[in-house]
Amino acid sequence: MRSLFVLVFFLIGCCKVFGQDEALKLNHIYFVLDAVTFEKIKSSKELMAWGNWDKGLPGFDPVDPKTTTAYLRGKSTYLEIMGPGNKFGEKEGAVGIGFSWDVRGQFSDDIQKKQKNEGLKFERSESKWDFGNGKMLWYSAYYTKLKGSIATWYAFYNPDFLSNLYRKPYTSFTREDFLRNRWDTTKSITDISGMVLDCSSADYDKIIEEMAAFGVRKKASGKTFIIFDVDSIEIRLHLTNREKTAIRELRLKTQAQATENFAIENLQFENTAKELVIKFIK
Repeated sequence: MRSLFVLVFFLIGCCKVFGQDEALKLNHIYFVLDAVTFEKIKSSKELMAWGNWDKGLPGFDPVDPKTTTAYLRGKSTYLEIMGPGNKFGEKEGAVGIGFSWDVRGQFSDDIQKKQKNEGLKFERSESKWDFGNGKMLWYSAYYTKLKGSIATWYAFYNPDFLSNLYRKPYTSFTREDFLRNRWDTTKSITDISGMVLDCSSADYDKIIEEMAAFGVRKKASGKTFIIFDVDSIEIRLHLTNREKTAIRELRLKTQAQATENFAIENLQFENTAKELVIKFIK
């Protein structure tokens, strides 16, 4: 009997180590602001002091006046905030949500093993990085061709990329692995905790269908809203008459009460107990 128990425990442990039962997680959110708001965010001493900011790979260098994409890093998630002149060519008002699974052990990106509903088809793309000795796979991403204005994708990240980036061996690629070297425990903002989207009908249906494909259950719903809990991050969708989906609200976890509320152009920053709420007024 004891041997059977040990065997079962070992098998469960192996599944966890190699990521076979890892749940879908929110990785990061991007959005594109108007030029004035973006410049004021970069120059805000208060925001820069609250959060852990950089301008991206490979050096995670500090944000400066020439930065066109600023990253606000948390412990396991991050925001990618762009101005209209960003290198990705994303237009003002664009929104994207990147989801991922932790990869442990040998790299695998078999998305069929993650799907609970195989009726939805996904296309695969690759992102590579050149470390000077040839391009290496950073991640493979899957996306649907469902109609909608918001970008959503589902990614598997390559541990060998981290080994080259940080110059030490990695056998896993979790969100925390990627951000650990950038995580400053003295900063107030620690992670994303939730978001609210004002959705077009196409995006509302698209996100619901994609969540269902991976077995993400709804937390609550009504006639014109639905809430998903993705790895303890609450995603609330509101069905609207908008042609393009927009962020209504972002919630960020904080480990200390920040100062008084303030506004930057059409963004309202409100402090609650252990959260900083960013409201998009426009």
